[in-house]
Amino acid sequence: MPNLRMERSSKRMPNLRMERSSKRMPNLRPGRKKTEELISKMTEMGLDALVFVNNEPLLDTNIAYLTGFRGMLNGALVFTPDGTTLITTGLDYSRAEKEAEADEIVKIPSSSGFYKFLGSKIKGYKKLGVIKNLFSVEMAEKMRLKLAALEDVKPIMSKLRSVKTEGEIEAIRKAGRICNKGLDIISGMLAREVTETEIAAELESELKKSGSEHLAFETIVTSGKRSALVHPAPPASQKAVGRGLGLVDFGAVYDGYSTDVTVPFALGKINAKEEILIETVISVWDELRNLLKHGTKTSNLHDIYVNHMKRGGLEVRHSLGHGVGMDVHEYPSLSSPESMLEEGMVVAVEPGAYLDGVGGCRLENTILIKRKGYEMLTKSKLIRM
Repeated sequence: MPNLRMERSSKRMPNLRMERSSKRMPNLRPGRKKTEELISKMTEMGLDALVFVNNEPLLDTNIAYLTGFRGMLNGALVFTPDGTTLITTGLDYSRAEKEAEADEIVKIPSSSGFYKFLGSKIKGYKKLGVIKNLFSVEMAEKMRLKLAALEDVKPIMSKLRSVKTEGEIEAIRKAGRICNKGLDIISGMLAREVTETEIAAELESELKKSGSEHLAFETIVTSGKRSALVHPAPPASQKAVGRGLGLVDFGAVYDGYSTDVTVPFALGKINAKEEILIETVISVWDELRNLLKHGTKTSNLHDIYVNHMKRGGLEVRHSLGHGVGMDVHEYPSLSSPESMLEEGMVVAVEPGAYLDGVGGCRLENTILIKRKGYEMLTKSKLIRM
């Protein structure tokens, strides 16, 4: 009979007990400074451990963020001030040994169920931090955890991840370069008679050929009156692209990090109502340019967006933008009354103006916030033909 006992990675010594005052911190991807910050927040909240769980379809990118191990559909990470334990199934154990940064890597034995085993690993911890919108009641019940003992650490992790390291920034830069290669594809497609799905298919193919690991999200292509739909279904239709407004919303992924870009277009003779949509979006960008820098309150950006929309007689249908990283939508929201831009944040700025029965215009770029300005990581602009 096979050995059904828990297997430990031979790559690292198990049960590393580290005194914060005299021994090294766990070798985590975000680096020592952020690790110490996370442990400090845990101490403030009185948390014994953080538990992040991947159980498809609920996937927590904090596991990949803290360990560098991506693509695990089922598994968990237990983070404590003493070290980190990555728990995998047999499907991922061998790869985790080679790729993951964790103090201990363990495989769930075939004789034990996922939740039963995870419950045994966190038994004894009185107060746990979890991402509540990804940690279901079912999980808690199967691990026999009291809901009162679970604290939501999403705000802490979101803030921690909002300011990127140099490595993260470089990955997003590369994803941005891949997106920029797609801009010429869009222009070329619009110069001939095509359908929305044909644009999406050719663009997605080019992104993958250029190095995108996968799509950041399903590509949206809308045209004519359909472009007034912020979340259309289907994302790209069999409709032929003709005169009027339209947009292509897409993203690339490099080394697990995403970009988000929307290219607006105007084909043929544009009427007065359509021109108002274009002018409103461009005017928002023009006024924002000098404010997209470290120290700007996101509420100030939102107010500018709202004021321009009001002048055009339009309603605000979505946020001005959002953070971008391992997830396409991260902290901060650029329409939040509470957050502030910080050097090292990567955000997607996406003012959009829409009129039902007419169309829509949205110009979105992913940018890096700097001390005295910003760096454009994607190069989207209005295409007129």
